[in-house]
Amino acid sequence: MAKGQDNEKPTSVDGLKKYLDANNIEYSHIEQIEGGTANYVFRDSNENEVPRIYKHAEPYIASSNGAIPFPVDRMNYEATALQVVHDLLSDVNAVKVPKVWHYDQPSKVLVMTDAGDKTLKEAYSDPDIDVPEIGRLLGEWLVLLHHKTYEIGIGEGGNPIAKSIYRWSYSHLAQAARQYGLDTDFCDYVDRTYGSLLESDDESVCHGDFWPGNIMLNKEKTLTVVDWEICRRGRAETDVAQFAAEAYLLDRFRGGKGLLDAFLKSYRRKEHDLGKDLTVDRRFIRRLAVHMGVHLAFWPTSVKWAEHGDTKAVIELGHELMRRGDAEDMGWLRENLLGGLLNRDD
Repeated sequence: MAKGQDNEKPTSVDGLKKYLDANNIEYSHIEQIEGGTANYVFRDSNENEVPRIYKHAEPYIASSNGAIPFPVDRMNYEATALQVVHDLLSDVNAVKVPKVWHYDQPSKVLVMTDAGDKTLKEAYSDPDIDVPEIGRLLGEWLVLLHHKTYEIGIGEGGNPIAKSIYRWSYSHLAQAARQYGLDTDFCDYVDRTYGSLLESDDESVCHGDFWPGNIMLNKEKTLTVVDWEICRRGRAETDVAQFAAEAYLLDRFRGGKGLLDAFLKSYRRKEHDLGKDLTVDRRFIRRLAVHMGVHLAFWPTSVKWAEHGDTKAVIELGHELMRRGDAEDMGWLRENLLGGLLNRDD
């Protein structure tokens, strides 16, 4: 696939069509997918073939209209991770990653299979969705991702851009706390002590943005993990904690369907099957609890889940979780949020 011309950048439907025409690529019905943040994303919904997704990166966050820089190398890491993980976990039938059909590195155009049009966050309230079963499947899959990529690289430096972006919630934690009259000195401590670790973490491949909004469901209810542009070499606790935080928010505000507990139990059980007892791994639990607390204490201040009073309660819970995690208060953690990891049942 040749490089497209500068005046044919695929940042719109017409732009993508010009790019595809210039590169002799057949297409049927192109539509732009709304709701993306970092990249320009399109679907070719050809009824006679497997629908495809086209994803294009510019040197900025797409939703910012060019105002927020974001290096285009992010797509190199995403393409590499998708290809590697697709092959490593090809025997897992219930949870998939998109298959990469082609990656035009000079033009930063990624072509892959369509994973569906509904996210787990959107589908959570659907009465036909077995939420605990989804939590179980995702927990098992995530363990395999981490275990099978201890020695796998995804590019130079393990994606330092993503490592820097991932620290955003830590470095801005005090600012968020100030809005609600909470202890900013403790937030600075958390950033220095735990946020700083993100740059040097190098245990396995991490998705980097593992949450229900990046889990797609198709008509057959197959789960697909998408949006790998901030994947990185890191530590498993951060992926687990981010999903756990968002699962808690869904359970609390969208119907209490048990996603958090099912996910954590499944992750613990799969780790146990592979020879690791998380119930006594204090380092793992401490890091996970702090990261989950950071997520709950920061992101609800900018992503609305509830009215002010309930939002403040979640942020206060996040601060409490950070403190209890830092202190390794296993009793409190077992009774509050992390029972799925700390209560043995096998």
